Amino acid sequence: MTAANTDEQIENSHEPAFGDDAIEAVAFLARSEHRLRVLALLDDGVHSRPALGEHTGVSRVTLSRILNDLADRTLIEHDPTENTYALTGFGELVYADFARLLGTVSVGQAVPDVVDRLPTEWFDFELRCLSESTLVAPDSDDPLAAARIVANAVQDASSFHALLGTFISLPMYTFEDAVRSGDPPDGVVLFDASLTETMVDDADLRNRWRHIEAEIGSTVYYTVDDRVPCSIDLIDGETVFLTVDREQHSGFDILRCTHPAVVRWARETIERQLADATPLDRCLSPRA
Repeated sequence: MTAANTDEQIENSHEPAFGDDAIEAVAFLARSEHRLRVLALLDDGVHSRPALGEHTGVSRVTLSRILNDLADRTLIEHDPTENTYALTGFGELVYADFARLLGTVSVGQAVPDVVDRLPTEWFDFELRCLSESTLVAPDSDDPLAAARIVANAVQDASSFHALLGTFISLPMYTFEDAVRSGDPPDGVVLFDASLTETMVDDADLRNRWRHIEAEIGSTVYYTVDDRVPCSIDLIDGETVFLTVDREQHSGFDILRCTHPAVVRWARETIERQLADATPLDRCLSPRA
């Protein structure tokens, strides 16, 4: 490859060119938790200097230095008449991007073995919304420990809605027990096309879901045409379990999350799929 060709590739490259000043500005924020804390507080609204001091817990001298440094970089602005501080428009953009980066890194650190398998292109929420999620039963020797937690959540719920691309039998068995006891939660389960065949062809599973629907007297189980890249279980409209298959090993991992953006996405995704879903019993042959 000639030098001319190399130069042409560089010119045509879409990789961003980061100047030293930009890198230093990012490093400036990353070096101080207190600077980020001040930006986070101001992201929630205008604050007075005493309020910022109270919430950060730093000395007045340190706070003054932080505020002056942030103002010098045009990230915040001071209203001397009210002695209050606010983010500038530029500061809002910088903090939003920084918070997004920190959240993404937090998810990668919290669940490093799972993050690469998450179908992020399917989500309409930012990955950082999963930063406070927990990996269910990560250290248990019982391969079904995580599934038992989901099953228990179903059993104790008032309602549950599921969109499944991975079938775990325990929640169905638990739901069947709740039906048998006479106090079942309000439930809807959507199977993707890959699971529908199993639900219809497996005699034991077919008998179970048909018995559940007969006892309840309404449709619980549906089939959808779309492939579901990770299973969603929404419990009582406030807790989401995301089940992700392991790529090179048998089994699965389950994340539990209560972030409002994740809950909203789960609810809307299930509702959208349910609108076009087909009751599972319509997939049965006449002799089934």
